Amino acid sequence: MKLIINKFPPITQPCEIDLSKKVILFVGKNNSGKTYLSQLIWGIYNVEKEYISNLNSTDISHDNLENIAFDFVTYLKKYTIKSIFKREIDIDFKIEFTLEELQSKKYLNSVFLPSTRLFLPSFYKYIFNTEKNFKDNMFENFDKINSKNKSFYAPSYTQPVDELIKKLIFRLDKPVEEKNSYLEILSNVIEGNISVDRAEEIGMADISYHHKSGENISMYLSSSMVNQLSMLYLYFKYWYEDKESFLLLDEPEMNLHPSKKIKIMELLLDFASDNKLLIATHSSTLAKSLINYLHLFDLKDKKENMQEFIDENGLDMNLDIDLKSNDIGIYAFNGKTIVSYKRDNNSDIHFGTFTEVEELQNRQFDYIMEELDKYDS
Repeated sequence: MKLIINKFPPITQPCEIDLSKKVILFVGKNNSGKTYLSQLIWGIYNVEKEYISNLNSTDISHDNLENIAFDFVTYLKKYTIKSIFKREIDIDFKIEFTLEELQSKKYLNSVFLPSTRLFLPSFYKYIFNTEKNFKDNMFENFDKINSKNKSFYAPSYTQPVDELIKKLIFRLDKPVEEKNSYLEILSNVIEGNISVDRAEEIGMADISYHHKSGENISMYLSSSMVNQLSMLYLYFKYWYEDKESFLLLDEPEMNLHPSKKIKIMELLLDFASDNKLLIATHSSTLAKSLINYLHLFDLKDKKENMQEFIDENGLDMNLDIDLKSNDIGIYAFNGKTIVSYKRDNNSDIHFGTFTEVEELQNRQFDYIMEELDKYDS
């Protein structure tokens, strides 16, 4: 599937995203559209599951691909876009399907973890109760509601975040049957695990951090790193569906030490070997880690004794990740359009928003130290 964008605030110049990739990385400036576009893609996959499954097999043909795509986008614009963002957005885009995609009818269960997930484990019950009390009050005063103030009754978050809060309320009771290695890796990273306790079957769960020392700590007292990764932990424990999952992560690097960022990236790449992953980030560490792996996958196809190469050069990379470089799409948002990363571009120009800032800091350090040395000598 290919997403072709003509206008999507703040994107004003034509660009396209190859959604067939197993790994999609969005990088770039603040307010350049990364999060908005991630949520649109979440909506596309949620609607696709229902929309395409209702197509008759006889309708799916080469001759009908454009008509199916046009009808699908029309449906999205008419019924879905406003419900995703809870407001009208002036956008212009189209979608291209391949015949194989439509015939396979393989649908992924998509979950969006927003950058604001930091506070969700601690305060989701308060969010739910506050909105419930507000709505109850609105019902009591229903006769006072008119067309001008009905908007106050709308949920406070976009639909992907609303769905995440619902999962926290209603889907923390049955862990994934098959234990997965991702939880073990996350436990090592956070040096403990996330526990979920319910006083009653119908009550909302208490989420806490259980440190490896045995101490149980409330989430609001836990470190920002633990809070940051707790939603990912809950995802793999309760909501992950092996080989049928699409995980969309907004700024997973927040509050993490660089070494932990790389461990999380490696975990996610391993996950993407059999699933689908989208990351929106400001982190040069994540971006460079992914680019290194992209080139490593190319090298694996050409070189024997890769482990020997890793050991000889003191590298710390996971050779067991089952991806090809062609499985990865990296897109830089510059505020006006989206530019695809080219593997043969050694200048790394598309990542100027990262490298220019870092290079400036290094240059400033060198010049200042060089000048200081003149006085010391």
